[in-house]
Parts: sequence; C-alpha cells; structure tokens
Amino acid sequence: MSTLEQARRAVYDVDPTVRQKAAVYLGTHGEESLTPELVALLVAEPDFFVRETLTWAVVRRPAAALPHLVEALGGAPEARVQVLHALSKIQAPEAVPHILPFADDADHRVAMKAWWALGRTGTAEAAPALLPHLGQGGEEQQRELARAFEQLGEPGVPGLAEAVADGDGAVRRHAAQTLVLVGDPAARPAAPPLAAMAETDEKDNALVALEALAALDEPCVEPALERLRDGDDRFRSMTAQWLLTDRAERGLGGAARGD
Repeated sequence: MSTLEQARRAVYDVDPTVRQKAAVYLGTHGEESLTPELVALLVAEPDFFVRETLTWAVVRRPAAALPHLVEALGGAPEARVQVLHALSKIQAPEAVPHILPFADDADHRVAMKAWWALGRTGTAEAAPALLPHLGQGGEEQQRELARAFEQLGEPGVPGLAEAVADGDGAVRRHAAQTLVLVGDPAARPAAPPLAAMAETDEKDNALVALEALAALDEPCVEPALERLRDGDDRFRSMTAQWLLTDRAERGLGGAARGD
C-alpha cells in the first residue's frame, strides 16, 4: 500500500492526532483529484485542530476547491461556518454571489464568517451586504463587522461615509468606529461627514468621529479641528487641541508642512 493510500485511510482514524498527521500529508503530497474528499472531510471534522489542518490542505488548491466549497454551503450551520472560513482564505471574487445570502443568516456565527469572507474579497459588491448590519447586534458582532470592513478597505468607504450621517446614533457610532480601523488613506473620502459628526453629534459619538478624522491626511481635517478648538464647547475644544498637536508631531496637516 502506498504512503498516499495509507494517509487517505488514516484521515478517517478515530484518533485526531492521526487524522491531523494524515491531513498534513494529503495537503502536501495529495493530488488535486483528492480535493472533493478533503472538502467533505473538512465539513464533517469534529476536532478544531484537524479542521484547521484540513482547511489548509483544501485552500492549497483554490481553483479545484472553490466549486466544492460553494456546494458545501448548503449544509448545516456548523458546516457553513467552516466552509466560509475556507472561502475567506481563498479570497475569490467569483465566490461573492454565493457568499452574499449568508451575510443575513439567522445564525450569527454564519453571518459573521460571511462578513469576513466578503471583506477579504476586496470587491465593491460586498459593501451593500455589510452596511445594513451597522449598529446591530452585540459587541462581538459589531467588532467582526468592523474587521470585515477593514479588510474590504476602500470599496466600503462610500457607504460608511453615508452611515456617519445616519439618523440612528448607534449606526453613526459604529460607522465611525469602523472608519478608525479602515484608516488612512482609504478612509479619506469620509473626512467631511466625519468632521460634521464631530461638530454636531453627542459627546461619545463625537469622540469616535474625532479619532477617525484626526488620522486622515486630508486638507479639510485641519480647518475642522481648528474650528472645534476655537469653539465654545470645552470638551471638543480640548480634544481638538490635543489632536492638532498630535497631528503636528506625526507630520500631518498644513501647520506641520509649513503651509
């Protein structure tokens, strides 16, 4: 019996350590024809560490794995989570239409994995599926959505810039927090609405907007911070002054450049 055939049998062993070693061998030496079997093993594997190894083995051959992963999205929630995890590593734009429906999945574990997988593709088509979830759910869900937008980068910024002016304060805050993660230079188009939010929103929201705004190397940032510094609101004035000083030390803004 060949070593490859031994590994194929060992990957079904009751001992997870044996299965993991077999998965490493199959991922390293197995032929592309084994991909459907590896995907099937992945969605059925109960051990976390073996699943991670099988994920690695599957995504080593992304073109061969993609259709089988897409087909496996029709499985149970636990299987969908693992398949979406693998798709996030492949980062294939052609997978986006198949992932989109799961962004609204009733199981929040599935939805969060779908957000992450969509963000990792970096495609503009992902943003409309992510934006409706701003300000929704608990801390974990909001954090994972923000991380997905961070991965998505520039394609998500127009929608986030609009959300900064949303009528719901929770949405505005989450959008601004997300723009902090997206950062410069991708988030620069959001500078004007962030400045407006910093000037008009309630204190906690304004602080997040100021943090996002001050990180951007955009011409409108400096005047906005100077207006706040010179305004009557003591909290905004002191915060803006600190941020202006910090920007100057980091070489941002017209004053730092001698404009």
